[in-house]
Amino acid sequence: MLVEFKVEDDSTLNWRRLPSPVDVRREKRRLKQPVTRVEVGTIFTWHLNQHTVIESETDPELIKQRVWQRRVGVKESGRLTEAQIATQEKRLGIRLPMPWRDVYKHFNGGWVDTLYWGDMNNPQSNDIVPIPQSSHQYLALEDVAPLRDLLPVEWKDLGHGSSDCSNLDPRLIAIALAENRAVLLDYRERDEPRVGLAYFSKYDDDPLDAWETNKLTHWWPNMKVFFRGLYLQNRII
Repeated sequence: MLVEFKVEDDSTLNWRRLPSPVDVRREKRRLKQPVTRVEVGTIFTWHLNQHTVIESETDPELIKQRVWQRRVGVKESGRLTEAQIATQEKRLGIRLPMPWRDVYKHFNGGWVDTLYWGDMNNPQSNDIVPIPQSSHQYLALEDVAPLRDLLPVEWKDLGHGSSDCSNLDPRLIAIALAENRAVLLDYRERDEPRVGLAYFSKYDDDPLDAWETNKLTHWWPNMKVFFRGLYLQNRII
């Protein structure tokens, strides 16, 4: 029987110097920036690069700022039809949970660096960032796969050497993965998956041994709870 882990504050896990008055004021301003509730058609800032139409920048002022390109549209591959989604579900042997399933009708994967999970009416500096922060990307649906298939490739590309992930359950499906973070759909106990933000510590002798109970791993009971808590806030000031 799997244990449901409560989403908890992990801010105490990292050493931090005491904030100065300037830091406190800056943080308050950041948290007062406009907040937007996430919808299936607004979650990503833009699509993954392979789905984005890019042109050379022509604005002289932007070129002076070393902005060389601009995104001007989305290729047909950037959004999936019902039939395409069903084909990928058949490949994976799952039914994608709503409303995430509908996200792929608007974005076939995408990039966002302003995504948080928490109470959008009261944003906190330690609200969860529910996306791998090294990439800020969710995978295109054709790249979504069992964690045990994707993780060895990711770690090999990072120079961590080969890793045997065959003991990982194939019903752990990664919809985002970069370095030591993954967003998972966990179908091990039921057809309606719980959602996990998994953390694999590179400092552990066996990073796969205790990832489920790591304090930096968070679990949500289902996609509806996960999606309901998502919000967008640009905290760069």
